[in-house]
Amino acid sequence: MPDGVALAKKAIAARDATIPKEYALPESLFPLPKDRRDLLQRSGLLDKKELEIVNQGVIPLAKAIADKKYTSVEVTKAFIKAAAIAQQATNCVLELFPEEALQRAKELDDYQAKNGKTVGPLHGVPISIKDHIRQKGHAAPCGFLYAVDQIADKDSHLFAILREAGAVPYCRTINCQAVMHLECRSAWGATLNPHNVDLVPGGSTGGEGALLAMRGSPLGIGSDIGGSVRSPAAACGIFSFKPSIGRVPNTGAETLSAAPGYEGIISTLGPMGHSVEDLELIMKIVADAKPWNYDPSLQVKPWRKVEQKGKLRVGVLRDDGVVRPVGSVQRALDYAVDKLKKNPNFEVVEYKPYKSERSWELIVSRDRLWKADAQTHLYFPDGGKLVYDSLAKADEPADPMTDWIVGQGRALDRDEIINLVAERDAYRMEVAHHWQGAGIDCLLSPVGPTPAPQPFTAKYWNVDKQDEKDKQDGYKPRNDKEKEIYSTYDPEVAQGAPLCLQVIGYVGHEEETIDAMKKIVDAVTK
Repeated sequence: MPDGVALAKKAIAARDATIPKEYALPESLFPLPKDRRDLLQRSGLLDKKELEIVNQGVIPLAKAIADKKYTSVEVTKAFIKAAAIAQQATNCVLELFPEEALQRAKELDDYQAKNGKTVGPLHGVPISIKDHIRQKGHAAPCGFLYAVDQIADKDSHLFAILREAGAVPYCRTINCQAVMHLECRSAWGATLNPHNVDLVPGGSTGGEGALLAMRGSPLGIGSDIGGSVRSPAAACGIFSFKPSIGRVPNTGAETLSAAPGYEGIISTLGPMGHSVEDLELIMKIVADAKPWNYDPSLQVKPWRKVEQKGKLRVGVLRDDGVVRPVGSVQRALDYAVDKLKKNPNFEVVEYKPYKSERSWELIVSRDRLWKADAQTHLYFPDGGKLVYDSLAKADEPADPMTDWIVGQGRALDRDEIINLVAERDAYRMEVAHHWQGAGIDCLLSPVGPTPAPQPFTAKYWNVDKQDEKDKQDGYKPRNDKEKEIYSTYDPEVAQGAPLCLQVIGYVGHEEETIDAMKKIVDAVTK
């Protein structure tokens, strides 16, 4: 049996060796503060031009490179430095590969100098990518120690599209063990929230969330099955987008929730960045590549231009009926709704939740056939066997949150899976009818019941700054789930956590959803 502790130390040492020693934070900065977002400026490691570069998103950077204001090498070096600092501040990086990235950047600069044009819309722009998404020449361990030396021989489909568009890979980021937490811990340690290191950065794409919040990346690629790009975006104060299943290629993203071929619950890859416009650009690039020509599971759906006629009708979901958001989240939603109501381009209506508890019951429900403490599990139809077998290969202990989400289920037989999927589809139909009955264009809601939570507490997956006014004095929880969330929420500990909302669109309407998100962000933030 391998020694899990020794393997973890080896993996951490191998990662640390990829961080250039010349970018070590000066001793004068220690001990580091709780809010670590200004370390790039305070470190003295980035010059004025590099600080200017890392504070821009994808679209302005691509334009500046195309206009020869910056070279790709300059931009890439700036983000390598920033990622190195972000790693020291938050433990967000699985691997940094400066030499490979700078070589790619130089090739792109040479191409532009020789041909007088760029190779594509992302020419020279660095991108970071989540651990479990394959990249040629690198490991995609999926948060498990046993796979740290399993090197991919080809890029994932989405990664290949972005590389073809001119992107410069330079960094791979940490996700949680088993890729199925709303936190971010693994054998590589815990990833911290840059706004307040006593809080988690969300998950499972927590490494990307922390890196972006530190301005260590202009664009990240994550994945989402139950909130894994939305949770980090909310926890870290950035933007993300979860597309519908079948819109973005998923091939080449490792997952251990179930064996290949299982379609009970499917993950999708999605962009994370600093503006809605950057997210839209990535979605358009993917659609323009016609990925359906190589993956028949995808929709044949070119990117469409949206022309909104009349007012945007926005539904407001304040409470899912199970766990009421804490005061700070309610206040953020109230602020946004007030802004929209005062804007003549919006019509705001209240949206009632529809059987929210049912959605979680379909995924993890008390077993109706076996003993009372067993569960059926649509996330893990094998009862977690793939996950626990993967841990055993390296004598790797399970994180408490892995045990919480994976360890309570049992393996399902064929008929049980079919029945659960049929119930899932029936519930989807009911929700669709409820949505259409409301006559809304999009939905505005909290991302979760609290701002970024404390470690080991992110156990509810349905859907300004934090201050001490947000204690829920006198409120009596309606159920055990609400009681647990409120008992683990401390507004004093959560000081400085971002307050973020989400815009939800109807399935398959990515263009309309992003268009609505742009308009809502513009109206609320001005």
